[in-house]
Amino acid sequence: MIGTERFCKVFKKSEQIGRLYVLPHYHARGNTFRIYVLPEGEKVIENCGINPPLNNDAIEVYGVVGGNPGWTERYGWIHDGKWKIDFFYIVEQREEKQNRLKSNEDRYLQDKEKEESARVAALLYAYE
Repeated sequence: MIGTERFCKVFKKSEQIGRLYVLPHYHARGNTFRIYVLPEGEKVIENCGINPPLNNDAIEVYGVVGGNPGWTERYGWIHDGKWKIDFFYIVEQREEKQNRLKSNEDRYLQDKEKEESARVAALLYAYE
């Protein structure tokens, strides 16, 4: 769904980060993503990890802003505020970490490929 792809790559499951509760999920037609702001010091009361939290005072700040829910929904900011800065900081930190891990994995795979090529070349060169 529109407005969910970047965030669903970063957040794989629902979690509370400070006062933010992020709720990534999916349905038959694509990803869904919601963000809730919780009152200071309040712990989220999860609702199966896929539904809005059960906290009475939680406010949805990112969610469906248009389209036909379940079919063509668009996601975006419902409310503006300081939480956007905090949220994007978290997203950027996690994207950087994912990029570092991906780079390390790519280097590891390249090294293994070089080792395998050298092994094959040595074996074939030694053939008489």
